[in-house]
This record gives sequence, C-alpha cells and structure tokens, in this order.
Amino acid sequence: MAALACADGRAGGPHRGIEQLWRDFTALPRERALAIAGDPDGLWVAGAAGGEPSQEAAEARALEVCAGKRATRRLQMPCRLYSTGEEIVWRAW
Repeated sequence: MAALACADGRAGGPHRGIEQLWRDFTALPRERALAIAGDPDGLWVAGAAGGEPSQEAAEARALEVCAGKRATRRLQMPCRLYSTGEEIVWRAW
C-alpha cells in the first residue's frame, strides 16, 4: 500500500488528535498495524497490534481489536486501517 495523507490533510505525520496513540503505536515491534473507527477529531476507538508473524496478521489483529472496542462503544463507523507497517494509509472521510 502506498502512503497517503493523514486525516487532516497533512502528509508525513499522524493526525493531530492521536499523538499519544501514535507514539505508543510506533513503539510496538515491527509487523504492526493501527486501525481506527470514528473520527479522530471526535468520538473514536482504535486497535493496534505489533510483533505479529506477518504484516497481514498485524492488520487483521488491529482490525479485530478495534472492532471489539467499536462494539463496546456502539460506534456506527467501521474500523479502518490508519497505519500499516511504517506507512499512514488512512484516507480522509
């Protein structure tokens, strides 16, 4: 996947609303992914995974963790990958 601009339109860095989450995420071991449901400027939940056996496994696990949190908070927006590996892949809504 190619790197894309983050949700607020700034290329090259995380959305301004998730700085602490981003720092925690980038500290995870390689083969990592971060998924978010909702709007980083409002109500949202996230799931992260790191140290998985493959990038695909990290993405699946991050989406699974996010989906569990999404169900608990009863959010309508689906979980979507925000970052996979070293790249921000989030597309603005």
